[in-house]
Amino acid sequence: MSPGPPANVLTEELQLDMDESTSPILHFPISPGCFYPTGAKLQEFADIVRERVDTLLIDEQHYSERRDQRLPPFDPKQWKQVQTSKELRFFKRIRAGRTLEQLAREETHPDIRQAVENGYSTILCDGQVRGSMENMMYGMTAASQEDLMTGFSFKNAPKDCVWLGTAEGPTSEDPFRSADFIWAFPKLTAYSVDICYLKATGVKKDQDGKRFGYLVLHSADLPQCRPFEARGVTRAKMYFTCLFRENTPGYLNVKIAKKLVAAATKSFMIGLLNGVGIGLAKKLTIMARHNKDSLRIPKQSECSICFKTKRKLLFGLNTHLFQCGVCGATACSNCIANTKQILFLGLDAPRSKRPCCLTCMRDAQVTRGVLPGDPEFQVIADFYLRQRTRSILSPRSPVSTGFRSPLPEIYPLDTMTRNRSSRRRSILKTNLSADMPTNSTVDESLDTDPFSRELDEADFCFTR
Repeated sequence: MSPGPPANVLTEELQLDMDESTSPILHFPISPGCFYPTGAKLQEFADIVRERVDTLLIDEQHYSERRDQRLPPFDPKQWKQVQTSKELRFFKRIRAGRTLEQLAREETHPDIRQAVENGYSTILCDGQVRGSMENMMYGMTAASQEDLMTGFSFKNAPKDCVWLGTAEGPTSEDPFRSADFIWAFPKLTAYSVDICYLKATGVKKDQDGKRFGYLVLHSADLPQCRPFEARGVTRAKMYFTCLFRENTPGYLNVKIAKKLVAAATKSFMIGLLNGVGIGLAKKLTIMARHNKDSLRIPKQSECSICFKTKRKLLFGLNTHLFQCGVCGATACSNCIANTKQILFLGLDAPRSKRPCCLTCMRDAQVTRGVLPGDPEFQVIADFYLRQRTRSILSPRSPVSTGFRSPLPEIYPLDTMTRNRSSRRRSILKTNLSADMPTNSTVDESLDTDPFSRELDEADFCFTR
């Protein structure tokens, strides 16, 4: 006989523990694919994404109008430039005599209004990065737990992560449309912080018919992913919106609006732009898998591109020859990329670095027509494919979409917070929680809070 409805929260949460499997590495009681949003929730999340994108489009238009009037695009009475990084500039909204409540009234979403009232600052990033729209959007999509872990492995992977579920997928009109829910536990040396968020991507046209890509990261409170205060883990809040425009082929104009802890620094926002690198790594991985037979051919005695041989001298030096790790061709130092490229190949780790000839690099950068929803373009690292096989073949291991790392750090399953009221009482005394008042003026430099510097090293998006 099936049990009746839970009598209280304790019974409900105990039932969750019994029903769910765990996260792949640290064994938090979160099961990959456990969240199935209702129709009402689907509409709620779609409205959030649309509102965040529309708001930044309006702001972008305002900045463009100021630039056309030969004014600074960001009003110096409201925005202060705080940092730069290559072609990116970072601005922080200043209070200019306004209270936090007055600043909060400018926000449309209740969660963000509350965050601003509690001292979360607004940061803008404006500038340009190298890369194509397709590579950026391709790098930011993840259709499964394995796909998520593969992308996160590109750089500074978190301690643990779970792909919780999806609300939207690709369409024929927009192959890069996605709305997924992710939980991540980043690598921080001094703090135990996790985050649960909606990640939405897509490509649209604005009112002038111009194409743009977007990324929205929006903290989400899901019953399947409640905070873990009993383990000393604090739930972070963040709200990001990014717009990408490829006005010049191979270069992306970037605008990012962010609300996070008051002193968060620039590297977190720069991390969002690693989607270009992930997309390129996925394409190179697909190419290498198609060329697996050619990769077995030994290195030749001459460059297959310019036909220089190893014996030929150039200013008294031998011409070094390399073997491309993507197509297997032999290439000299003039015909090989300056740095080894990341591919999701190899059984010892989720990623590896291999030499890549300039021909393969060009092909990967200019190739168009990626369809992330097509199995052909869903790249899973060899490392995780092997773990999946081991999990299926092992008689002692349940079939699961999660993976176990060697000698994982074990957390007991009985540490989930059992009482919602105690959850409110046990919030850690940091400026992280959006439920906690703060006297922050959000007028100082970006780098005043050690917690924020730690959080800045983490990867919550796909990936840094």
